[in-house]
Amino acid sequence: MEITLQPEDNARLANLCGALDENIKQIETALEVNINRRGSTFNISGKTDNMRMAAQMIEYFYVRAKKPLELEDIQLGLVEVDKLKPEDVNSSMPVLMTRRGDLHGRTPRQVEYLQQIQDHDV
Repeated sequence: MEITLQPEDNARLANLCGALDENIKQIETALEVNINRRGSTFNISGKTDNMRMAAQMIEYFYVRAKKPLELEDIQLGLVEVDKLKPEDVNSSMPVLMTRRGDLHGRTPRQVEYLQQIQDHDV
């Protein structure tokens, strides 16, 4: 499976990958896939479901890579996704209207709570 991150931003790619690609290696280890990168193109191999999850995680972290991502950020993100049911990962998460645009529910319970609030406000 191949994904290309757009728009290509070398600073964000550096933030995403980490020093010596340690963040990418963490995703590889957690999801049992192989990831090769050339520029903003990532080639992912492994089990089909794991490849899809790795692609989603790379895209997820790329959006948040405006500042350097620490190894702990990657590990926490992997734990969050592991706790969500597969149908939750593909569903749209509620959007919080705050000064910080990167806030989101971290656990299934938090996502459910935010969804209830959003449904109540609509």
